[in-house]
Amino acid sequence: MPKHNQRMDSRRWKNTVTRERHRLERHPEQAVCWLCGNTIDMQLPTSHPMSFTLDHIVPLARGGNLHGEVRPAHRSCNSARGNGRTKANTQTLAKW
Repeated sequence: MPKHNQRMDSRRWKNTVTRERHRLERHPEQAVCWLCGNTIDMQLPTSHPMSFTLDHIVPLARGGNLHGEVRPAHRSCNSARGNGRTKANTQTLAKW
């Protein structure tokens, strides 16, 4: 069995984030935080609380895969969620 290579995992993760960032920069209408439903300003510096991050649907601490399903989120929303299983903002467009 091959030894687990953290450096390759890290490089692969960075490539995933970079690819998604570039995609959302080309299609800013899709840059929406899946946790709060507000738009993400793709021009903010990465250290800004409202900047772009990728959030793992199943948190890594709960058995999620580093390269599993991810969605865009604000840094602050992602941090607030932590290892929880917060549901995304599921508001409807029309009032019933």
